[in-house]
Amino acid sequence: MRRIYQLFPALEHRAFFYFITGQTISMLGLWMQRLAMSWLVFRLTNSAFLLSIVEFVSLAPILVLGLMAGAWLERHDLRKALIATQILCMVEAAMLTFATYAGLATYPLLVVLSLLLGVISAFDMTARQSSVSLMVTDAHAVKSAIALNSMAFNICKLVGPSVAGFVIYFWGEGICFLVSTVTYLPIIYMLTFQVRLRERRAAPARKSLMDDILEGVRHVRGEFFLNHIFQLLLAFCFFGLSYSVLFPMFSTNILGGGSQTLGWLYGAVGAGAFFGGAVVSVYIVIRRIPAMLTRTVALTIAAIVVFALSRNVWLSLVAAFFIGFGITTTNISINTLCQTTSSDDCRSRVISLYIMCTAGVGPVGGLVFGAMADILGGPWTLLFGAAMLFVFFVLFVRQLRPIHHSLALALRR
Repeated sequence: MRRIYQLFPALEHRAFFYFITGQTISMLGLWMQRLAMSWLVFRLTNSAFLLSIVEFVSLAPILVLGLMAGAWLERHDLRKALIATQILCMVEAAMLTFATYAGLATYPLLVVLSLLLGVISAFDMTARQSSVSLMVTDAHAVKSAIALNSMAFNICKLVGPSVAGFVIYFWGEGICFLVSTVTYLPIIYMLTFQVRLRERRAAPARKSLMDDILEGVRHVRGEFFLNHIFQLLLAFCFFGLSYSVLFPMFSTNILGGGSQTLGWLYGAVGAGAFFGGAVVSVYIVIRRIPAMLTRTVALTIAAIVVFALSRNVWLSLVAAFFIGFGITTTNISINTLCQTTSSDDCRSRVISLYIMCTAGVGPVGGLVFGAMADILGGPWTLLFGAAMLFVFFVLFVRQLRPIHHSLALALRR
């Protein structure tokens, strides 16, 4: 046990331990729900574009509400906000369960329920990310908590879709939605009775919510290293995350499988993501993050190219593993940088920008690439995305030395 605490010191903090336990259970159900939703939509429509619309509306509200959510959460109790968002997510899952078993699950209704989940997620994701650093007491534990939070997310990303693929095969999509509903109960209990957050540093008097939003944007643009890293992250999420909306097309039309193959692909991504989270949690060094990003982004581009060209299930699973590894190590590294270089009074706003990129920009790219896939096919669409991401990667590498210098100055403050 002592060895585990040495590797993951955040687990010694009672509030974080209870939070990560409850969140892991709820995220397991959510990932089962997401795969079941994707399969149900694709089964009803047989269109990657229509599926991408559902993916888009489930996360795109983060683009509209993300900055406002970050500024709003800095003015309110994060724990109470988290309890409220978990309850609302449970209600949304319950509505989806009822609609499926009652035979009312039409495509327009699924779009509406996905939009509802997207609105809730705009506040929920920012609140969860911002609260992690308030459950531990030192910088070393903060890095551990961020990595463990991502690892828990990706364990669920590994297990949830894999289980859902078999559940759908034998019992249909409805049971996945029911499981998702029930799994929110533990996290609601943990947040209500077991988790307490440390007090945030008092922020200066604010004039308006818009002033707070603009101040957060100016903070990111004013830091040279953050500005360039966010530009890379924006391109990475737009061009690199479109694989998920194309997985149903690849699992059926390209690899000749079904829901089980789709579950394996998501499971391979989750396995790579879990392994990436473990590696980053142990070896990450803040001042070396920009150099690490050059390796993780390059690996992601190469894995996407291999996946696009593969016609063999096993090779596709290996490529999917490295896609998950590259995406997770990149996201955790940038998340850690945002958390550790931001003060309490602006952290939620910086994190909201990060979440807007990772969770809001991806669906926009998915919408574009879903439409392209219906015309060009999945493989050519993925290759185009990889080529565009490579262009932005080269631009980032050209600025690597001044980025390192800017980060070093920020860490000395």
